Amino acid sequence: MTRNIKDAKKLPDSPGVYIMKDGENNIIYVGKASSLRDRVSQYFREQDSPKNRILVRNIEDFEYIVTGNEVEALVLESNLIKEHLPRYNVRLRDDKAYPFIRITNEEYPRICIARRREQDGAQYFGPYPSSKAVREMIRMASGFGIRRCRKKLPCPPCLNYHIKQCAAPCIGEVTKEEYLGIIRTVANFLKGKRNQLMQSLKDEMNRLSLAQEYEAAARVRNQINALEELSERQRVNVPGQKEQDVIAYALSNSAGSIQVFHISEGKLKGRETFSISTAGSDEAEVVSSFIKQYYQDVHPPREIIVPIGITDEAISSWLSGKDAKLKTPKNKVERGLMNLAQENARMLLDQKVLAEGMNKNEAPQGLQKALALPVLPEKIEAFDISNIGGTDAVGSLVAFENGKPDKKNYRRFRIKTIKGADDFAMMGEVVARAYSRRKEENKRMPDLVLIDGGKGQLNAALAALDGIGLKLNTAALAKEFEHIFIPEREAPVILPKDSPALQLLQRIRDEAHRFALDYHRKLRGKKLTESALDEIEGIGVKKKRALLRHFGSVERLRKAEVSDFEKVPGISRKDAERVHGYFQER
Repeated sequence: MTRNIKDAKKLPDSPGVYIMKDGENNIIYVGKASSLRDRVSQYFREQDSPKNRILVRNIEDFEYIVTGNEVEALVLESNLIKEHLPRYNVRLRDDKAYPFIRITNEEYPRICIARRREQDGAQYFGPYPSSKAVREMIRMASGFGIRRCRKKLPCPPCLNYHIKQCAAPCIGEVTKEEYLGIIRTVANFLKGKRNQLMQSLKDEMNRLSLAQEYEAAARVRNQINALEELSERQRVNVPGQKEQDVIAYALSNSAGSIQVFHISEGKLKGRETFSISTAGSDEAEVVSSFIKQYYQDVHPPREIIVPIGITDEAISSWLSGKDAKLKTPKNKVERGLMNLAQENARMLLDQKVLAEGMNKNEAPQGLQKALALPVLPEKIEAFDISNIGGTDAVGSLVAFENGKPDKKNYRRFRIKTIKGADDFAMMGEVVARAYSRRKEENKRMPDLVLIDGGKGQLNAALAALDGIGLKLNTAALAKEFEHIFIPEREAPVILPKDSPALQLLQRIRDEAHRFALDYHRKLRGKKLTESALDEIEGIGVKKKRALLRHFGSVERLRKAEVSDFEKVPGISRKDAERVHGYFQER
């Protein structure tokens, strides 16, 4: 995955870690990024920082490792800095590690923070990138009843018991079975079984917010934020003390890429990448050949994890003589590592194919030929719609110039005229709004308009353009089979999966989808904080508070009858009918 520094803007718009090297191939800096493309590109612009100016002068090459999220990037960055001690990184002398949550191995276990995983029989969860989130989780677990004190039981209760932050097994307030049940609940959440707990907390926050108990709602919100932060999966620190290599590959026709992840003491310590020519070999032969060549001069670890079973007994026997064995992923941890390695192998291959295609102008030329376009599609704009059942519907427009995102020309739209889940009409509204003003201002139009969807979305976009007196080159990319639909042609255009032209369209379509989805999520989150009762005529602050105190949640309000509402102090028959009628209509 080595790149020339001039190729920084061709990096993926994905979270990951970048590794800067000098002319002697020494690692001089390791950093993390939420977008590798944006972050690495910043280094090669004019620098205000003297340190960065010196760093950039010494960079000859860089590598990158794509991760699934920023948490993985952050933890991997820490591992690599400790492993390689790069010259331009800040290094803490006490070598602090990211924190774990520890549930002790005692008759009545405690919960606490730990900086290292010990072989002491305790349960460890993490590591996590935020000490603040870990402490909030421990405080919340105490609210469920888990003890934090180090006292030998039995003993008098401490302050935590009196402030309802401990179930007090010290004085027998809870049975051992009940206490261990609390431990299992919290452990299950930390293992990933968190949906039910998260939903109950969100319901509680909404109830408190509707009741205008804002301080209590804020405390629950902090718990949710901590849980969401701790819920971020990361695969670069894993349980175990084994030395392992994880081998993954991605193939396309006669080309391919291979990733080797090196795992030591439960940490991803390094990675090697290889570009290969397969000469038409099948997957098993590719992996077998690589293993024989790679481990000829490299001493293998005890375990080599491969994505497919290798039936060649000679290879197994040869590795056994080196005190190593092959295996396929057997558990969640190993599958997570394999998935991460495969993501990087695929990213390497896609970037290589796309870069070669763009360097030869292959992608735009291929598009022009496949879609019979009158001009080379240098400027492409794409549209997508995001909604759930027609609610909070939004649209997005993303712009690409010469295969690169042109973010200053991104636009987002709230659907204004369409009610209900009518994606076709929504697409028409967004396209018309995007180009009607541009037409009035006589601004440049795109060489190609790309619609996310099939023939229905395409026809809606064409009708919208016709309605404002425009005729633009337009195509739609349907996600299910990646078929391309163009006007006045019944059958779709079908391009090979490894076609640079198709890969360019997919990148642009996926970016439009991401941009629309981000906006939709933002609107949904905002709407969740609004009170449904605010929309009912005649129900003011006092009546709303009385209703929520009596029923406890909006869900119970929705199920109540008129007679139930009349039992609430301050609610008249007319008020009860209004509230009942409001919820019956929804």
